[in-house]
Amino acid sequence: MISGNGPAAARAECGAFTHLNAAGAGLMPESVVTAIKSHLDLEVRRGAHWAAADAIGAIEETRILAAGLMGVAPTHLGFGEQASRLWAVAIASMPLKRGDRILIARNDWGGNILSAVRRAACAGAEVIRLPMTGKGLIDIEKVAALVDERTVAICASAVASSFGLRQPVEALGSIPRPETCLYFVDAAQAIGQFDLTLPAASADVMVAPGRKWLRGGRGQAMMALSDRALRRLAQPIVIDQSAGAWCPDDSFLVREDAKRFEAWEFSAAGRLGLRASLQELDRIGRSHVRAHNAEKLRCLGANLRDVPGLTVFEDEDADAAFLTFQHALLPADTIVDQLAMRGIAVASVGLDYARWELEARGLTKIVRVAPHVYSTDDDIGRFTEELVRLSTQAGQDRGHSAQR
Repeated sequence: MISGNGPAAARAECGAFTHLNAAGAGLMPESVVTAIKSHLDLEVRRGAHWAAADAIGAIEETRILAAGLMGVAPTHLGFGEQASRLWAVAIASMPLKRGDRILIARNDWGGNILSAVRRAACAGAEVIRLPMTGKGLIDIEKVAALVDERTVAICASAVASSFGLRQPVEALGSIPRPETCLYFVDAAQAIGQFDLTLPAASADVMVAPGRKWLRGGRGQAMMALSDRALRRLAQPIVIDQSAGAWCPDDSFLVREDAKRFEAWEFSAAGRLGLRASLQELDRIGRSHVRAHNAEKLRCLGANLRDVPGLTVFEDEDADAAFLTFQHALLPADTIVDQLAMRGIAVASVGLDYARWELEARGLTKIVRVAPHVYSTDDDIGRFTEELVRLSTQAGQDRGHSAQR
């Protein structure tokens, strides 16, 4: 499982709090909090429907900003409450028959893998794991040899949730594929800190949540679609009134744009919070965010590699989104829980979310550390100091046990 935001963090024994779990959920900037609270106040005074009507222009601006970030027209951008749910709806809406093949990376998000496996099982299709290099990157040359007329989907995460390396999703998208094959990119760990768009990756479906690197709060996610995806996903597996028009003969005329995948019910306050987060990103600049994060990760990596018994899984020269590690004496959950009690938020990633990837590496659970633009040198230093203290204590305890 992924943990690190639970009750233990709230029960931190010290007053200071260090948040190094942006890969799980980034801290919301004040502008986002203000936008959400202001709209909730408006709902209290005017009711949810009128408040949403009053804010319709700002709500639609969120679509324009999100579409621009992902490199598509607003008509090709749909919203949902969860990125993996949007991904699942898209693949469930894709035509699939016996003998078809879905190619998916072993380090794709666990929910995506499970959705693909279930969808294939129901249709009699086949799921093929993408070949990987020894460094944990998708092997483009070997993947190219797998793509044929039976291939209906190629799926990968721009950055896996389990290891912080950027995957070559642009190169993967350049592989020739059948016109009926859709390329799915989960950009959850990339959007907001790396320059990545749907056209740049030659993707057909790209999803991302608002709560991670965009710092937009929970319950908001977005999906960008190509023209090909809109053609192939013409009949969403789930619809409501917002997806189209109910005709007099009881047929349903589906919308032509990406709104066909949206639900009528959504949090207007949350959507406006996402708008504020996108505006904040524009104000700060993605290049600044990336430069800041890269510098903090270099410092963090150097510190981690000096801790006895600890293995960092990302290379020093990797342009990583975050860092992951394991300790020879300390279980991942022990590290996460002990740091939480000291007011430091990190996360663990286990088999429930990354089974294929962890098993391929002979692991069961790892620790994930993800600084963001608000992280300081003091945060990195405090985290390192506490981790060294835990490691030293574990070594002493082992020594005492050996003496007995």
